[in-house]
Amino acid sequence: MDRRFVLFLALSLAFLMVNNAIWNRLNPPKPAAQNAAKQVAEKKPEIENGSDKKDVAKVQEADKKADAEPPAEKSLEVAANQAEENEPELQWFTLGSVDPSDQNPYRGLWTITNRGAAVERMELASERYRDLDDRTGYLGNLALSDTAEGPRVSVVGPGTPAAAAGLQAGDIIQSIDGEAVQDAKALVKELLGKTVPGQSIEVGVLRAGQPQKLTAQLSRHPLEVIRPEVLEMGANIPTRLDVVEPGDHDPYSFLLTLRQIDDKKLKGDELETELPGVKLRASHWTGKQVDPDTVEFTRPLPQYGLEVVKRYHIAKHAPNQPAYHVTLDVELRNVGQTPREVAYQLDGPTGLPVEGWWYNSRPSPNGTFFPTANGVRNVAALLQSNAPAVFTPMQIESEEVVPLTENPSLLTYAGVDAQYFASAVLPNPQVDRPFWLAEISPILVGRLPADSRYKLLGDVTCRLVSMKKTLAPGGDPLKHTYTVFAGPKQPELLAQYGTHGDNLGKLIYYGWPIWAFFARLLTAVLHEFYRFVGNYGVAIVMLTVCVRACMFPLSRKQALAAQKMQELKPEMDKINEKYKGKAEEKTRAMQELWRKHNYNPMSGCMMAFVQLPIFLGLYRALMVDVELRQAPLLGEAIHWCSNLAAPDMLLDWSGFMPKFVTAYRGFGSLGPYLNILPLITVALFIWQQKMFMPPATDDQTRMQQKMMKYMMVLMAFMFYTVPSGLCIYFIASSLWGIAERKVLPKTIGGASPKATGGGSAISKLLGKSTPTNGASVAEARRERRKQRGGK
Repeated sequence: MDRRFVLFLALSLAFLMVNNAIWNRLNPPKPAAQNAAKQVAEKKPEIENGSDKKDVAKVQEADKKADAEPPAEKSLEVAANQAEENEPELQWFTLGSVDPSDQNPYRGLWTITNRGAAVERMELASERYRDLDDRTGYLGNLALSDTAEGPRVSVVGPGTPAAAAGLQAGDIIQSIDGEAVQDAKALVKELLGKTVPGQSIEVGVLRAGQPQKLTAQLSRHPLEVIRPEVLEMGANIPTRLDVVEPGDHDPYSFLLTLRQIDDKKLKGDELETELPGVKLRASHWTGKQVDPDTVEFTRPLPQYGLEVVKRYHIAKHAPNQPAYHVTLDVELRNVGQTPREVAYQLDGPTGLPVEGWWYNSRPSPNGTFFPTANGVRNVAALLQSNAPAVFTPMQIESEEVVPLTENPSLLTYAGVDAQYFASAVLPNPQVDRPFWLAEISPILVGRLPADSRYKLLGDVTCRLVSMKKTLAPGGDPLKHTYTVFAGPKQPELLAQYGTHGDNLGKLIYYGWPIWAFFARLLTAVLHEFYRFVGNYGVAIVMLTVCVRACMFPLSRKQALAAQKMQELKPEMDKINEKYKGKAEEKTRAMQELWRKHNYNPMSGCMMAFVQLPIFLGLYRALMVDVELRQAPLLGEAIHWCSNLAAPDMLLDWSGFMPKFVTAYRGFGSLGPYLNILPLITVALFIWQQKMFMPPATDDQTRMQQKMMKYMMVLMAFMFYTVPSGLCIYFIASSLWGIAERKVLPKTIGGASPKATGGGSAISKLLGKSTPTNGASVAEARRERRKQRGGK
């Protein structure tokens, strides 16, 4: 009996344990709900007393939210939160150098953070690519963080003035030239407000508890092709962030997350969300410097039995080898016990340069070059054997753009295209690679300015989505390799990224084929002149002389035709008087007179028609050719006209001119600078018109000449923000035209010929002193014999 009772108790206890295990398996606990219930129980005395009602409401809300969440997703989030609590500290790594010397084998400095295993910055090393807007001294991007003693240095990039001065990661900066600095923002303010390139400063640091003095010679800011960016509220002007505070800027570049795990999928419109339990975009990965050229990051997802790896490797410069890139390996491993079906999404570069956005009017692939039709930065994607697809910020915001899902694995590149620089992701290898892409999407990052005038400033990037793949436990990982380009848009350089005919070179476009032909021709001639003289301003003058010399026969004919117009003016006045009020008869008589003297009134327009493609070709060349960017007229030490691809910017008048005049965009706005070269250009146009325009022959001509004067005033507004190199071309062309007209012979005797004459010097120069209108050649010969007999 006792044994049966004991056996009964044992079987009952076992049954209860098994039943409880099965119940817990089928109904996992709700941590948030249990926590909320515990908080309610703890607050029960206060609730009964009627106090702390706000906390009660929060607890109840948390309880409802916990009940609404699927138990599996909540447990995944709990596991992810636990993993996040144990994640590494925030770190920075560098690849490459910004040393501008020829001994530097790298073309730039890449700063990479373990927050999202993302690229924070890419700075170009060459002195040809400096920041055009920031003329203050550059110490280096130090990833500063505040401590009680002062701002702490987190990273020092090779080739920076900070590295040359001996500054190290972990140093705490306490003073600059004896002036104490309390925090990171104060340090940046001290550098931006009181320093210039070439200046030496004394940096007081605290290293391992010991104060030290370091001397740094500041340089000019290198151009950041990739950077964290924020739009200042109110001003809507993009700025560089020297103090990076996570979450206070647009997302970093090349962020990655999982798009699918088994039956869990992200939707296409979920830009910055992640799957439950997956925190890859903002979490701190485990990073290590494998070698001086390689950085590797890993992030485990234990709740799924997965491990994610990102690896960056920088290229070195070698003959005939491009070096403006890093290779990015993306690797997914199944380290668990269950097969997983996975896919990932990789975002592209962000924060490309917006320099010149207030005067920028670069052409777009469809041929237009109006600012409203183009963004400062556009998303560009090229599928093999097709023209690149280009998406502006305004198009992306309108949600009219759909992802590219037709043959996305044929992708040559996808990235962001700015005026003179670009950054793109190229699947590697370029040929004979397995298909692994399922979708390519252009996306907006950060916030788009509310003011429609500034929407073209939107920060954009691309998103690559991989095909799904099943990973077996301990089996082969999913591994894809990308080439990440970031650099200048030089045709020879871009042609090295991609396959023959399908490469980054298609990011350079001039618009319609006729403009592209002249732009490429003039660019090639300019470069040849530059190799000879070493100054693009002088090269543009030489180009002008070359163009005007080739056009001399046309301009000579135009000048002589204008003088012949003056000779015929008395006869035209008689016709106007004779046929006053009889428009048709007057027109026929004028045409008969012009035919008799072989005069074409449209011949004066020939020069304008011939010069139009040259003018637009040069305009497009200045807007596209990166070699003309930062090319000074007189020297880099002189700020005026230090960039021939931009207005000359003689004086910043934003402090005393009305705001509607100095506005960056909008009707009547001229920008924040007084530009003198456009005014000189228009003044020469008016002088040339006044000197050489023939006198009006009737009211209609008089009205046309008045309209031309008003057009000159309008041209002053239209030309006000054109590149200074284009103004130099027009100034040189106008001076050539004035000199040309001064040296050409004038009418002999200063008198007009008779209607039946035609023996003037102008007629002889034109080589046609006889009328050819069927009035009888013999009559003309008799007239010439009569003139010779008179002599």
